[in-house]
Amino acid sequence: MRAYKVPQAAVVLLLLITVGVALWALLTPSAATGLLQVTFLDVGQGDAAWLKTPDGLDILIDGGRESKGADLLSYLQSHGVTDIEFLVLTHPHDDHVGGLIAILENMEVDEALTNCQSYDSATYREFQELLLDKAIPTTCVRDGNNFAWGDNISAAAVNPPESLMSDANNNSVVLRISYGAIDFLFAGDIESEAEAEILGRGPIVEAEILKVAHHGSQYSSTAPFLTAVDPEMAVISVGPNSYGHPTAEAIQRLHDADATIYRTDLNGTIVVITDGGTYSVQPETSSSYLPLVMKGWLSILDP
Repeated sequence: MRAYKVPQAAVVLLLLITVGVALWALLTPSAATGLLQVTFLDVGQGDAAWLKTPDGLDILIDGGRESKGADLLSYLQSHGVTDIEFLVLTHPHDDHVGGLIAILENMEVDEALTNCQSYDSATYREFQELLLDKAIPTTCVRDGNNFAWGDNISAAAVNPPESLMSDANNNSVVLRISYGAIDFLFAGDIESEAEAEILGRGPIVEAEILKVAHHGSQYSSTAPFLTAVDPEMAVISVGPNSYGHPTAEAIQRLHDADATIYRTDLNGTIVVITDGGTYSVQPETSSSYLPLVMKGWLSILDP
């Protein structure tokens, strides 16, 4: 019987259709498809990240400044968020806690995770008063604490230590959040002292995606810490500031660690979607010819 040769054009078309279907499935967030969506929000000079788990849980880590609270609330509501299951405050500085005031005032929050440190600011006091007024259960996070968020997501705290340090930045709650083979490390605003102490305590910090500490400060993201994390992707949450963030020194160390760098001041809000085996990155602003980076499939120059 004579063999039938499939035309090369048909093979190419079939391959393109297959890749297209795979991309569509990975980029469409749905609990039914088992996807974790992590959104690094552009809140200027501050931090805010929203996680939507495969079980439909909403987790918010920090909220930017109080002036960004209305925008943060509007963004979440426009994406169907009606309540927050877990609200995480890494530390009480205004560029992390401020935007959470609007969330607490307008959304139901099931549980809060903070470092419970004493800190004297009007914004932090308002945050604490809202937690009390609304009777929101609050966990004082310490190194070694572990959390299960639904059936698929786990979070391990690697900072702060049981005895808090003297500096508020170094007392940041640092979480290693895992879904399958993909890990995120949210480093808060820790600096070199805390990074060294974390390495000395020896918890696992390896992660594919690193939320860079302290907006890219020269005193954070030390070479030994980055060696231990070994990130493929680094997200710097930063806006116009007088501190020089992100600094050339931190950027160089991230490049030396072979991390692909994204910045909210340049890329806007950055969405990472993972099925627990691979992940995609979709920045709000990116290359005009390739708005999507698929780790392990496609690669482009750092934005």
